[in-house]
Amino acid sequence: MHIISGSSNPELASSIVKALNQKSPSQNSQLIEVEISKFGNNEKRIWIKEESKVRGQKICIVQSFSEPVDENIIETLLIIDALERLGAREVSLIVPWMGYSLQDKVFREGEAIAAKVVANLISNTFVSRVFLLDLHNPSIPGFFSIPTYHLSARNLFIDYLKSNKYLDNAVVVSPDFGGLKKAKNFAKQINLPLLNIDKSRDLKTGEVTSHSLYGGEVAGKKAIIFDDVINSGGTAAKTAALLKKEGALEVIFTATHGIFCNNGLNTIEKSQLDRAVVSNSIAQTEKPKNLEYINLASLFADALIDWI
Repeated sequence: MHIISGSSNPELASSIVKALNQKSPSQNSQLIEVEISKFGNNEKRIWIKEESKVRGQKICIVQSFSEPVDENIIETLLIIDALERLGAREVSLIVPWMGYSLQDKVFREGEAIAAKVVANLISNTFVSRVFLLDLHNPSIPGFFSIPTYHLSARNLFIDYLKSNKYLDNAVVVSPDFGGLKKAKNFAKQINLPLLNIDKSRDLKTGEVTSHSLYGGEVAGKKAIIFDDVINSGGTAAKTAALLKKEGALEVIFTATHGIFCNNGLNTIEKSQLDRAVVSNSIAQTEKPKNLEYINLASLFADALIDWI
């Protein structure tokens, strides 16, 4: 199986190639060269240069539907079409971050279910299977009409926390009621107490307000927050402020996806978080002093092994 990278995350794609070759050296997976450009009218143009590595072969595309979201989705559809026309045997698609996945229901009458629209777009292509990661709503794979695999980076975060001794004298905190089930499973796996924060969000502005802490004491302990996504960083910053006010020694916020919209990286850097940890599902160009990244390559390579 060979890998093609879209524009969104070429470093992750390269890492997946290396991980695949470590796990299955006989396959000799390679990163296929693709030229991604634009015409003068701003339309995307795709040219896969290495036809011999495509025809009759299994190919996997790696593309996050991150900013610029619409461009990356269209780019993915064009790559899929080009692979089909070149005679690829089959095409798999890894979407480390699925843009529009947070629009998974109708919040107000007259809104679209954008996650389902994107799922339909992908399902009606030459793609044989899709790999998704830590979606906010685990029901989203059901929007696809092709085999879809919902992976979790939870064990990678647990390994990180263990190696940095963050699990000693610690509690797990759910940042809101919506994440309670996820946090409960996380706390059970690492055998730590679970606390919950009462939070409200304005559906029009998206502004988050953290109110109070329930379920136990955080004073004198490390507080570990487990969530699926950091969007603007507002929840993370306000959660850290509340927990420090309640006497937490350290606050570690872990989230699979770091979107960091609206100057979110700056929000994280100026917050009271001792450490924020996200994966490289979305490529980043900056690294605040209190932010760490976890590489997903081995997780996706393991998922692909059964299909190479």
